[in-house]
Order: sequence, then C-alpha cells, then structure tokens
Amino acid sequence: MIKVKILNIRNFLNTVNQCTGKVLMLSPEGEKTDINKNYTAQYHLEDQYLKNGRRLPLTLEFEKPSDYMSIVDYYAGDC
Repeated sequence: MIKVKILNIRNFLNTVNQCTGKVLMLSPEGEKTDINKNYTAQYHLEDQYLKNGRRLPLTLEFEKPSDYMSIVDYYAGDC
C-alpha cells in the first residue's frame, strides 16, 4: 500500500491503465475500487482532482509487484 498525492491526473491515469493487474484505490471508509481501466471511476477521480485545486491524495494497493513499481517510477519522475 502506498499513499500518493497526484499532481498530474492525465499522466497518472495513463500509467494506471498500463498496469496488468488490479490497482485498488482505498476510500476513507475502507472501500476498495479497482481503477485500472475503470473509466467511470477515473472520470470521478478527474472531477475530484479539479475540485481539490489540481491535487488528489490517494491510497493505493496493487495486485502485482510490477504494477507497484510502475506507479512508484511514475510518481518519482512526476515530483
């Protein structure tokens, strides 16, 4: 599990959609939603991102370690 603050939603979602397993977003209530290629959930994330002033804090879990590394690599390069 990692906590990230997304500053570029488009590039983040492009990276998520390249993952091969589930990318689970955890809500504050503990609900898990797979956002990998889930365009309805991604639309809502984009809306939240804009409402939050182009910042979006997320907590993520991954099914596959390679997907975790893809997101970490993206995040390290985006900051």
